[in-house]
Amino acid sequence: MLSRRRLLAGLLGLGLSRAQGLRAEEVVGALEVPWALAFLPGGGMLISERPGRIRLFRGGRLSTYAELPVYARGESGLLGLALHPRFPEAPYVYAYRTVEEGGLRNQVVRLRHLGERGVLERVILDGIPARPHGLHSGGRIAFGPDGMLYVTTGEVYERELAQDLASLGGKVLRLTPEGEPAPGNPFLDQKGARPEIYSLGHRNPQGLAWHPVTGELFLSEHGPSGEQGYGHDEVNVVVPGGNYGWPRVVGRGNDPRYRDPLYFWPQGFPPGNLAFFRHGLYVAGLRGEALLRLDLEGERGRWRVAGVETVLSGFGRLREVRVGPEGALYVTTSNRDGRGRVRPGDDRVLRLL
Repeated sequence: MLSRRRLLAGLLGLGLSRAQGLRAEEVVGALEVPWALAFLPGGGMLISERPGRIRLFRGGRLSTYAELPVYARGESGLLGLALHPRFPEAPYVYAYRTVEEGGLRNQVVRLRHLGERGVLERVILDGIPARPHGLHSGGRIAFGPDGMLYVTTGEVYERELAQDLASLGGKVLRLTPEGEPAPGNPFLDQKGARPEIYSLGHRNPQGLAWHPVTGELFLSEHGPSGEQGYGHDEVNVVVPGGNYGWPRVVGRGNDPRYRDPLYFWPQGFPPGNLAFFRHGLYVAGLRGEALLRLDLEGERGRWRVAGVETVLSGFGRLREVRVGPEGALYVTTSNRDGRGRVRPGDDRVLRLL
């Protein structure tokens, strides 16, 4: 009898691009809306689940690492996950969540790592906008090459928040590991502006990745699917203080006040995370239900997308994509998020080899 792993490869592997030399295997299944992954030094993987759990997968065993109170509605709940850049010397795990007690909002919290479990230590950033519908919460967090924590936030369907420097909504934020505004932030000394802001004019950004050679920050975000100006999901190259136009501009506006996207999908491909891997930029697709490879040409500040290739499909909605410590590419499905067709064994973490 075929093993579950071989059966998955046989039934679903037809969605793989053989040109990429990749094959998919299931690492762990039966998850509930996995949102982000973090790899532990020495082995093991943390997985955030949107209803409020962080799971630990190590040695073939899945356990509960932490349970956090969250407001899990729509796109809100427990979202991004990141390790301190000096982990485990600095034994901290960071998470982005939506909470209701004390007033509905999003926040970044820090847990202390205790081996098999994590304990909530403190909130490092509070007051990121959230709304009862739970939409456009952003939620990706990642430490950059500079050791600072980057946080994506959505505009919670209130478009003008993205242009309001007094609001944390619709932005990329940059913080120290302790939650303070990072040195060198572009609005640090501007009266009336939140000092945490790194860039603005974002609708619902959900992916962060740094170019492995130039160190430039690439970001994926959702365009106005279901609203006027349907589609136009984007990949942007983020610069300090850059204004990416929402809601003044959709897609490429050719307006010198705003920065145009590197690439966009006119018909819509709401992206999850993105990752650099084997000289390409890989983008996970939610409604697009595929993993794409964007071939980049150019140099720092002068990139263009020379080609786009589908390298994985057939698994439904894909949210996370991340390079693992052994050099393999990991993706997660998001079929149990209320917008997908649930398949047996969903949701999954897959490894592409």
